[in-house]
Amino acid sequence: MKKVIIVIIAVGTLLTSCNNNGKKAETKNAEKVELVKNNKTQIYQTVKSTSNLDWRASHLGGMQKRFGKIYLKEADFLVNNGELTNATVTINMASLTVENFPEGAEEIKKLTGHLQSADFFNIEKYPTSKFELTGLQNTTGQYNAKLTGNLTILNVTKSITFNANVNVSENEVSISSEDFSVNRTDWGLSYNTEGTAGVPVDYLIASDIGFTINTTVTK
Repeated sequence: MKKVIIVIIAVGTLLTSCNNNGKKAETKNAEKVELVKNNKTQIYQTVKSTSNLDWRASHLGGMQKRFGKIYLKEADFLVNNGELTNATVTINMASLTVENFPEGAEEIKKLTGHLQSADFFNIEKYPTSKFELTGLQNTTGQYNAKLTGNLTILNVTKSITFNANVNVSENEVSISSEDFSVNRTDWGLSYNTEGTAGVPVDYLIASDIGFTINTTVTK
């Protein structure tokens, strides 16, 4: 019996670690956005075409890993005294791509359509998602900032906090984040979550979704 318990604990630990699609972002209720703008504020609104979010997901236990990109529709960054004080990013959910589906192009098309359907991001009703910066704390080490902002998906808004490198110059602002993850159920994305009645375990999908932000906005 003791050996059985040890095996169960080991398997559970393995499944938990494999499910991790990045460092878990702190998530809480949405915060108030305070606009900092005056006649000296520098405005950056042109999104470079290479700007995107990398996304990662998997079935339970880290099985059947999937990943791809989502591109930005528009952005509005405000810089005051050389510091990024406000940032609003609108994400084009119809631009979601799937990049690692070995079953072939036809299956990639099916999965992309499924992720864009009402089972997941429901792009017909919610064609965009949004992130609004609410706070930036300067830090030292691998990343120079801790960002807090409101992430809106499916018309649900939650505050998340993650680390990133933020670089401000006269002509552009860039944000490169750590690999972080959020619990999709916090935004009502509950399709085939663990414990869903009547769904075989092979079809259950991990609750965490991983993201990495790589964004550059110019004047």
